[in-house]
Amino acid sequence: MNEVYREIEQIITSGQACVLVTMVEISGAAPGKVSFKMLVLPDGKTYGTVGGGSLEARAIRDARAVFQLQKSELKRYDLDALGMACGGSSTLFFDYFPAAHTLLIFGGGHCGQALYKMAPQVGFNVLVLDNRPELRSQFAGTDLILCDLEKLPTDSFPELNLYAAIMTYNHQFDYAVLRQLLTCGKSFEYIGLIGSINKVKETRARLAEENIAVPDNFYSPIGLNIGAQTPAEIAVAILGEMVGVINKTETDSLRKKI
Repeated sequence: MNEVYREIEQIITSGQACVLVTMVEISGAAPGKVSFKMLVLPDGKTYGTVGGGSLEARAIRDARAVFQLQKSELKRYDLDALGMACGGSSTLFFDYFPAAHTLLIFGGGHCGQALYKMAPQVGFNVLVLDNRPELRSQFAGTDLILCDLEKLPTDSFPELNLYAAIMTYNHQFDYAVLRQLLTCGKSFEYIGLIGSINKVKETRARLAEENIAVPDNFYSPIGLNIGAQTPAEIAVAILGEMVGVINKTETDSLRKKI
């Protein structure tokens, strides 16, 4: 049992959703036993079993529909209708586990710390990347990655559901980070850069000089247009904008001022 949930944690942390199918009731000569489990991934790969045969094939197909609906559901199957000679019925519970969103915060200063504290409350796994060892005491365990901001460990970033907030203590580091994120090949849902309108215009001009396209998922100035001033207010503005992206909802972003 624990192994199944450890596998689920690894899957959702990597940026993928999954569906856990559990046999909750059987009648007649239905295959499998109550509590049998099968984990289904978005690409159709499975781990475990709920009894095999036509029932399992139908469960895999229905799990794909659960991915589309993004909500758990209970289904009862008449095994005669599925062409299974054993007869009887099986009831399966499809438990949907959404993919975790990973937020990479580049810069562990005051705004980065405020964002780091708030982001888990809206479902983010958070990592902070900085080159200052003295920041260790501000972050838990391995949440702080000390690295060269001009040579980021991009290969170690998750492949999916990535969000980035760039707010280092140096404009050159900000640009170096942004440039790497735009060219590393990872699939970011959101890349935000803190700064003034003038800084954003200069950044866009530098990217154009290097023939680096500015994607639609680039948000700068970062955050919602709520007049944020303090680190906590700025963190709220940034998270509000990110939640809008997650929920595919139009927001009053500061980038509209550009």
